[in-house]
Amino acid sequence: MLIDTSRALIIKHTPVKVVGWLGVAFSTFCTAGALSAGARGSALVFIAFAALGVFTILTSGSMQVDSHSIRYYLPLRSYQIKWNEIRSMEIDRQGYNMVFVGDNKRLAIIGPGYWSRRNKLETLNLIGTQIDKYGIQILPTQKALFRLSRNTRIER
Repeated sequence: MLIDTSRALIIKHTPVKVVGWLGVAFSTFCTAGALSAGARGSALVFIAFAALGVFTILTSGSMQVDSHSIRYYLPLRSYQIKWNEIRSMEIDRQGYNMVFVGDNKRLAIIGPGYWSRRNKLETLNLIGTQIDKYGIQILPTQKALFRLSRNTRIER
């Protein structure tokens, strides 16, 4: 399959956002019910779950991949790493998180396990092509689930 590496592909993390919004809505409903029943302890637990939903929403956005770089757009921040800066890629077994690692740089993104279907196959093919082109080492590790981006933040 020929891949057009000049075109930027966009992947949205819609499934993750939907789960986050459902979590916020359900937890808010349960919090209101617990408060009206006088169960403050339960309300605190539901508030914690609502906060987790908000965290999920704020850590999911969209990703743009082209032949020059990977850009990751979140509601409050944006990140970028260029392909020629990447030395290795970490991915967990389930494909939920990917981390592109360079010299003192790291871009952690939501992996293909949570990508929406549009452009998914094309993006995976483009990433595979770039991995081969730049000789990027793939490291399967569960640590990819816990890595944070470092030194890749950009201004919008």
